[in-house]
Amino acid sequence: MTPESLKPALETREGKQKRTILVVDDDRRVVDRPLLSLSQNGYRVTTASTGEEALEAVRRETPDMVILDLRLPKKNGYEVCAALKSSKETSAIPVIMVSATAEVDARLQGLMHGADDYLTKPFSPKELLIKVRRIFERMEKAEVLSTKNRELETEVARNREDLVVRNKELRFQVFSLETLMGLTHQLNSSLDLDSLMGTVILSVVGQLRVNSACLFLTDSRENPKRLDAWTFKGVKEELVRSITFAYDDDFAHAIRPVDGEEARPIRLQDLSEDPSLEHDVGPLYAAGFTLACPVMMKEKLTAILAVGEKVSGQDFQSTDLEMVKALSESAGIAIENARLFKDLQDTYLATVRVLVSTIEAKDPYTHGHTERVAQYAVGIARAMDFGSDEIQTIQLGAILHDIGKLHTSDSILHKPGALTDEEWRLVKAHPVRGAQMLQGVKFLEKATDLVRHHHERVDGKGYPDGLRGDEITIGAKIVNVADAFDAMTTERPYRAGLTIEQAVDQMQQKAGTQFAAEVVEVLVRALQDGSIQLIRNPTVFDDSVRATTSFDRGQ
Repeated sequence: MTPESLKPALETREGKQKRTILVVDDDRRVVDRPLLSLSQNGYRVTTASTGEEALEAVRRETPDMVILDLRLPKKNGYEVCAALKSSKETSAIPVIMVSATAEVDARLQGLMHGADDYLTKPFSPKELLIKVRRIFERMEKAEVLSTKNRELETEVARNREDLVVRNKELRFQVFSLETLMGLTHQLNSSLDLDSLMGTVILSVVGQLRVNSACLFLTDSRENPKRLDAWTFKGVKEELVRSITFAYDDDFAHAIRPVDGEEARPIRLQDLSEDPSLEHDVGPLYAAGFTLACPVMMKEKLTAILAVGEKVSGQDFQSTDLEMVKALSESAGIAIENARLFKDLQDTYLATVRVLVSTIEAKDPYTHGHTERVAQYAVGIARAMDFGSDEIQTIQLGAILHDIGKLHTSDSILHKPGALTDEEWRLVKAHPVRGAQMLQGVKFLEKATDLVRHHHERVDGKGYPDGLRGDEITIGAKIVNVADAFDAMTTERPYRAGLTIEQAVDQMQQKAGTQFAAEVVEVLVRALQDGSIQLIRNPTVFDDSVRATTSFDRGQ
């Protein structure tokens, strides 16, 4: 009985094309009845009387089954069956072997040559029909299973391809998250605005694989009037420097998020149809940008991130746009933090300058000394390619280097002549006292080393700790040189200021003993190329009040 699941397949198969059965036997009397029975049951029957005719018939038209007599002229049934089963083209054709002998050996030999079933003469047409139908049912089942298997293999292959795509997307998302985490860490590790914005732009270009990017930043945090190109990559400077946006113009309003919505990147193509935006969109297109994303902070437009085309030439996908949004949000937080920190810095520096003005009020002859030393020290640090954080520390240390003199008696500071040993000891105590004053003040602590050691000498003969060579930090060496250069070149009540040539000559003579040779070399080169300018103090003293002492009295 045919299973229900196979009936549609069988009906379709037999409805479209009859099964062809090749009957091979040299005795027509034996063949006639089976032929009639098979034909009456819907099969198309062909015949052959010899083994060679059978093989030739198979070559002409491949049958669906072969009923093969064992004893045939020239080629017997075993040989024909073996030939059929050994060929790739015919090996799948089922073979029913027919023989007049019922010996077990004959049956086994037929099966060994590849026969699918065995009939012993004489047999009834009904027996033959049952065997034929069973074989075809098995074939139909195999075909259905094969079809199902192919469908499953196709589905598996499709799922595998989908899995590969999803796996790539997942890896990209993981990489994107790692990039954002790394970017966040970098942004939190520094509060210098230039450095932060450079990091953001590199992240945009590298993560999104785009040709270019530019960050247009507001000119003021509190009362912005315009947005200018702040940092950029992959685009000509003259193109982006010529682009500027009025803070309240149509373009700025067009890219701002509507109340309650999140800031998202906008395709410039979507804005290009608005005639009122052509003035701003056109230059962005000309510079190679395709996206613009507002950078918002506290519901205010802080910056605009412009992004160029992808290196691959492909369009931006939703994941790309989400990354632009995330990078813009990180940029907004970083910009706000950097500006708040800058405000805090300015407040601290203003406080520090008030303290310094107290020192200079005690000694009016050194008016402006700390500011000049700070300018010289910063100039040297920049010439040595120091980072912004290091430059800031050196600036702070230079401004504060003499703060310990608040503890020095006015009578000593104002004394026109040479100091006694005890007075000199008190003056030399100002670096230690200054360093002690900064301890516990977190913002100022980083300048403690420069304040304490700005009078150390590379030959070890300085004070207060007698450090030598590399035991002295480069920041302290810079402040030491800047302090001495200003002391040499400014007017004091006890001596006239030296010319640049005279000061440089003295410093070069003492390079490697009192001063760090590499710092002196940088100062001299900066004076020669004009990157550091001599700053004269305005006070002029009469020769009668000058005393002949060393140029350095603890300055």
